[in-house]
Amino acid sequence: MATAEVGPRGGAEPPPQGPWRRLKRARQSVKRPLQTAFAAAMVAPLDRRPRGLADLDALAPERIVVSRTDRIGDLLCGTPLLVALHRRWPDARIVIIPGAKNRAAVAGLPFLEEGPAFRRDPASWTRLAWWLGRRRFALSVSLRAESMAGVWVSAWSRAPVRVATHRTYAAPSCNLILGADEFHQLRRYAHAAELLGFPPAELRPVFTVPADAERRGAALAAELLLPAPPDGRPVVGLQIPHRASRRHAVRAWAPEKVIELARRLGGDGCRVVLCATGKERLEAARVAALVPQAVVAPAVPLTVFAALQRRFDLFVAQYTGTLHLADAMRVATVAYGLPSQEEGWGVIGPRSRSITGPVVAEIPVESVLAAARALLARAGPPKGRSA
Repeated sequence: MATAEVGPRGGAEPPPQGPWRRLKRARQSVKRPLQTAFAAAMVAPLDRRPRGLADLDALAPERIVVSRTDRIGDLLCGTPLLVALHRRWPDARIVIIPGAKNRAAVAGLPFLEEGPAFRRDPASWTRLAWWLGRRRFALSVSLRAESMAGVWVSAWSRAPVRVATHRTYAAPSCNLILGADEFHQLRRYAHAAELLGFPPAELRPVFTVPADAERRGAALAAELLLPAPPDGRPVVGLQIPHRASRRHAVRAWAPEKVIELARRLGGDGCRVVLCATGKERLEAARVAALVPQAVVAPAVPLTVFAALQRRFDLFVAQYTGTLHLADAMRVATVAYGLPSQEEGWGVIGPRSRSITGPVVAEIPVESVLAAARALLARAGPPKGRSA
């Protein structure tokens, strides 16, 4: 199926690295054509006429459906495009189909309505297809152009105009390709927003903390930070790395390095707030037992955590969703990870630092600590104790 492509192309994803590169490419050489054929078959009964930006000028949608079904950080990086959709059609109901892992972020996007989450079990697909089919969507937008979940949502929505940011193997499900083909995620969606006529004022994610969450975050900050040693000490949030899967384990520090960094920051006079979810909370408790200047942030909804996080003077993390949340909260950040992660998900701006290496586990604590010290030295008066 032909599609209309608008805007320049570029910034393709870097090739996979490591000894498994050839195996992955061989698998994709078989998988990708099948996915392309499936994407075309899913929309065969729908309007397949190529569209361009001029077609959007004549569109006045009552309902728009957007899909992004993977992780919190990826959804946050896509918020410039979500805001642009809302600004372009302020009276439209914008429904997002999230995934089980990122739906918590929807609470910070008040202009969106949350639809059913896209899950991996086939039974949920039937329910979602039925739910989408009972509503009339004029426009479908896949926030992840490579996503087969986006193909299904676009097809099940039966929207006559189906948009993706750039051309991929899933492109046949869409009939309007914006041409925002950049590997850096935030820049990609900012470029897409610009093509829609509403460029973001600044390159950072968007997240709104509701008033009740702000009050809870203020109370939590007082509880965690006011018992700290004397006034004037900066507060540093430190994310405990996720290691539950092999994919995440190769992108994480060993616990010993987390402990060392917490100790060094504490030795500098910082109050360290350890941030963790799930099984990582056990590690956070062990670190706090070894570092007197550290305290564990309680498990709270993402909106409340954002309200607490905005009171940090600095946030240190691997490349994960809370890093992008800190950016949205205008908190200085230090990230550590692979060079490809910095290229695709690096925080933009003078109040951010990225420390990368080919093996994340071998990134020195001293390098991350030096970046943290440099940003804290540039910052104004510490804000962590303010509720």
